Amino acid sequence: MTLPNYLHHAYDNFHRKMPFFGSGLEESLDRIPEADLFRPVGHRTIAQLLEHMLVWRRDLINRLTGQPREKIVVGSPEDWPSGEGKTKADYLAAFAQTKKALQAALAQFDYSTLHDQLHPDYDYTYVDVLEGGFQHDIYHLGQVNLLAALLKAETGRDVG
Repeated sequence: MTLPNYLHHAYDNFHRKMPFFGSGLEESLDRIPEADLFRPVGHRTIAQLLEHMLVWRRDLINRLTGQPREKIVVGSPEDWPSGEGKTKADYLAAFAQTKKALQAALAQFDYSTLHDQLHPDYDYTYVDVLEGGFQHDIYHLGQVNLLAALLKAETGRDVG
């Protein structure tokens, strides 16, 4: 399998039902009641985790396509938007759109630049960013599922 095919597969896998790492995005969100998206557990909500994932997906798309991008300050409100007023359908649509845009960007990416350093102040390369993109999604999807399980236990509701 070539690297471009592998990366396409990684994003397909993230969205499919029952991937090896647990539940895919759509499968996970399907089990979460709409009202729980904005119920805080500790200092985060499920909506904030989803927003954060989308922020970094869009950043990756901009990196890969050479589009202007704003520096995201880690821990800032731009890094962790609230998602106020969004619905589960909004999130599903945004993730479907960013998956499509990521895969289009991956198809056009110049893979001869894989080991190029992205910025002189940081030691990461395109390899790091390409792999890190879907690793970041999987990491935070695990948190989404953990928060959903905690909310389920708190309310006694069966969410799947």
